[in-house]
Amino acid sequence: MSRTRSYGRKNLIISILFAVLIFILSIKLDPYNLGQLAVALMLFIGVLSIVLLTGASGQISLGQGALMAVGGFAAALAILNLGLSIWVAIILAVIAALLAGLLLGIAAARLSGPYLAGTTLVIALAIPSLATRFESVFGGDVGLNINFGNPPAWLSSLMGSVGYEQWQLLATLPFAVLALLFTSNILNSRTGRSWRALRDNEIASSLNGIDISQTKIFVFVISSGFAGLAGVLYGLRGIVGPSVYPISLSLMLLTGAVLGGIRSILGALIGSILVVFLPDVIDSIMKHFSPSEQVANYLPAMISSLLLILTVVLNPGGIAHGLHRTRRHL
Repeated sequence: MSRTRSYGRKNLIISILFAVLIFILSIKLDPYNLGQLAVALMLFIGVLSIVLLTGASGQISLGQGALMAVGGFAAALAILNLGLSIWVAIILAVIAALLAGLLLGIAAARLSGPYLAGTTLVIALAIPSLATRFESVFGGDVGLNINFGNPPAWLSSLMGSVGYEQWQLLATLPFAVLALLFTSNILNSRTGRSWRALRDNEIASSLNGIDISQTKIFVFVISSGFAGLAGVLYGLRGIVGPSVYPISLSLMLLTGAVLGGIRSILGALIGSILVVFLPDVIDSIMKHFSPSEQVANYLPAMISSLLLILTVVLNPGGIAHGLHRTRRHL
């Protein structure tokens, strides 16, 4: 028990330091970079859902973007049709994603490997089609307009003028910190150890008294809640629609998880920052070479794909694993 409390205190301190660092950056950065950092935090929560699902329990999902869409649409409908505040809508969106995760988890308990990946991929492809099909409810291709609104008066009086990008970041920060703290604690708990046992050997886990089906369902539910939270925050940038949650969003989350380290919380943060900031870094470098417009448009995706392949081949544990290994040998 004392070891659990020690881990809890350590995780709390790390989460507080993380919050302080992001808050300092929210004061120092320009509006464009503030918006990028806000998106990185939103995707960080989404990548954490993959760390829990794939990194911890070994279940493969290509449909986290669809679960993000469930959260985004649930919140948008609650705000526009029921007149709820965004904070209450966020709670309802997470609940909706949890329920969707429960249904997926029941299917996941019967599937594994490529069959599970294929099923979640089909769901990711189906969600935009549903939004287009039921245009009167979900807004079709145009989508539903929602946003974070204006910062509260007490925050403006405390910090002075708060720009919209800064407010996006500050509104996202508490949720990212809570996601970080929750993930850190659950991975260091008995529950997290049972998930890792399931990932490493299902037969041995079953012989040790772990209910395989129940554990898979539970992991999917928790992971889906994270994805739903990320999805509503992602939609609150201005619009919830099929174009906001394409299949490429699921692949982006998975790319970030693999690049950073699919079994690491630090890797989730590194991967989220990479997928958001890397295209701009590549663009700034390529300006010195004056490539054609066609090359410039596709180059960020090509380099990201190349980095993904190199990571899988040379360092499957991702950047976080490489940093840990380097520090251990120093």
